[in-house]
Amino acid sequence: MNRMNVLRKVLIAAGILAVILFVCIALLAANLGQSASESFRSSYHYDLTISTSGPIEDAVLLIPLPSRYDPKTGANVTPLDLSRASFSHFDRDNISVTIEHVDDIPMLNISADRIDPVYRNRITPIPIMPGQNESELPKPTQIYSNRYSEETPVLVEMELYVPGTGPDHEIDTRTPIGTEPLLAPYRIVGNLSSSGGPTDGYYVSPGSSGYIMEVPFILSFDADDDNVLAISCGFLGTNQWWVLGWQSNSYSESLRHEFRGACNGTYPVRGVLLTGKGVY
Repeated sequence: MNRMNVLRKVLIAAGILAVILFVCIALLAANLGQSASESFRSSYHYDLTISTSGPIEDAVLLIPLPSRYDPKTGANVTPLDLSRASFSHFDRDNISVTIEHVDDIPMLNISADRIDPVYRNRITPIPIMPGQNESELPKPTQIYSNRYSEETPVLVEMELYVPGTGPDHEIDTRTPIGTEPLLAPYRIVGNLSSSGGPTDGYYVSPGSSGYIMEVPFILSFDADDDNVLAISCGFLGTNQWWVLGWQSNSYSESLRHEFRGACNGTYPVRGVLLTGKGVY
């Protein structure tokens, strides 16, 4: 009888513990779900870098922007707001940066009578001796020039960045074609191999999914025959939420190309669209 009582008490205690554990798990799941819902946010980011080895003159650079067709307005719209853009090494007094519609598609118009290169000196790291405070070290001197020289041999990129423009919906990061903004006007020319590796000059990680895209740059400028104008732009759409740490998923595009000599026309550039990256 004593053994039966002990067994009964053990079973009752186990049952109570199971109920408590179930309640704790349910409360934890509810709290995690609430945390994910309250912290959930979506955003788009755009970045652009430009460098030219020498001056270019009478320049008009029409560069792809992300956009999508909006059936409500019947127009292609971009989520980017240039008033939020940050610039680095751009001569904003002489270089105009606006959004222009080309065949009803918004593109970034960068124009100037002359765009000079930006070169700087090399910065040599100063070793920190044992016991020495970093604040006691002399600050490196930055020297900039509009031409290459032994004193200023490092070509600097002009940078434009448009941060975190948020949509009013969860971004479809798995299948963004037709549903989300993409660098436009685009043409799909191939699928990415799941094995990864070099693809049209880009490195793609194994297991990645997405497409090879072709997007036009419309350029007009005069330059020396040996001049190199390098342009790179990227676009990211991402969802983020907090569950025991930040979780996210995203899609992204990358385009880059070097244009040699003077340009006057439309130049198709191939890039990659990566989809379905992250946690789902």
